[in-house]
Amino acid sequence: MDAIDFNPWWETGAIDSETSSMKRRDMFPKLKASLEDRFVEIIIGLRRVGKTVLMHQLIGYLLNNGVDAKRIFYYSFDIERKDLDRIIKEYEEKILQDRTKEKSVFLFFDEIHKLEDWENKVKVLYDLNPGVKLILSGSASLNLMKKSRESLAGRARFHYLSPLSFNEFLKFRGEKIPEREEFEIYRRKLEIRLREFMYKGFPETIEMEERKAREYVRELIAERIIYRDIPETFRIEDFEIVRILADYVFKNPGIILNIDSLSRDLGRHKKTIRNALNYLELSFLIKRVSNLRGSFLSTSRKNRKAYPLHPSLSLSRDEDRNLECLVRSETNAEYYWRQQSYEVDFVLKNDKVIPIEVKNKERIEQRDLKGLLKFCSIAKLNEGFVVSRGDERSIDADGVRIEIVPVSKFFICTKNNDYLIQG
Repeated sequence: MDAIDFNPWWETGAIDSETSSMKRRDMFPKLKASLEDRFVEIIIGLRRVGKTVLMHQLIGYLLNNGVDAKRIFYYSFDIERKDLDRIIKEYEEKILQDRTKEKSVFLFFDEIHKLEDWENKVKVLYDLNPGVKLILSGSASLNLMKKSRESLAGRARFHYLSPLSFNEFLKFRGEKIPEREEFEIYRRKLEIRLREFMYKGFPETIEMEERKAREYVRELIAERIIYRDIPETFRIEDFEIVRILADYVFKNPGIILNIDSLSRDLGRHKKTIRNALNYLELSFLIKRVSNLRGSFLSTSRKNRKAYPLHPSLSLSRDEDRNLECLVRSETNAEYYWRQQSYEVDFVLKNDKVIPIEVKNKERIEQRDLKGLLKFCSIAKLNEGFVVSRGDERSIDADGVRIEIVPVSKFFICTKNNDYLIQG
């Protein structure tokens, strides 16, 4: 492709009207504010979450604020892979008609991880061109999150763009996001929308009927990553084991991964199983949740649970499992806890430790609190949460306050951390 095909604003002075009219992800203001900073901004996330649209909307913002169109260059390595030096040289000679080091320019590189040795090439470009602002994206986190952190230390900031949150989904649909005290007025409508959101976690699926949305996620996201991106990025030939394990997790959200039994059942070496699971997680198709040890400060690599990154990737019809998957996605939980017969679905560890149990039922009984109360006793906590389908109420037991929160209200209120900070 010719550079003009990537950069139509050199002729028109604007991005295309369809992209310009699209709703903006919640990350947009943060990235907009970063355009004046001397950092490389790296947007990472699953395919189709809106990274390319976000980059073009940033370009639209720059154009609308008087930046010369020729000082803005976009290139996608997912479409065509040329050497970075060659790309910059052609841009300088044909469009900029000057050296980039002599100008203040904005360079947007999409799917940068598909460029071999991209970290060192970007580092050189950054160091030699003090007036250049680099905005990059990538759909595979192995290089972006490990090697690049070392090569670009002190130069780069990473921004994880997740599938839509429930609040973003409502915003994209033009729905009101009620305040905490307004919840009951909107509850019925929110619960209808929540059922829809379970299979519409991506911006382009918002207006699709369920069957079309599921086909979109399967064909344009899951299969493309399994059959194209993972073999290309990680240079593997046995992508069949990757597909088998992806289906295994998609059909069983929250499954505990037993590497030994998977190795025996699938007839593959344990290292092959571990590598395939790594590829799936590093490509953002699944998320593994670690089991907290007794000290709550360390985790175990054994008995990790695996979830589809978002329930729209799930192939399960089990509502309990899918709701658990959704709570994990919305909270970005990384831990759970289990000790003998006691278990807590998720434990958040940020400024404080927050245990969360998920119950796909309307009435919560005392026996449903067994794991939470045990965990709070051991961890010396005075509060825990149950996310359920029922009404909101509090239970005080054994010196612990258990907040029972309707699932849709939990998602609405956690946008401002009303529950997780204030309690």
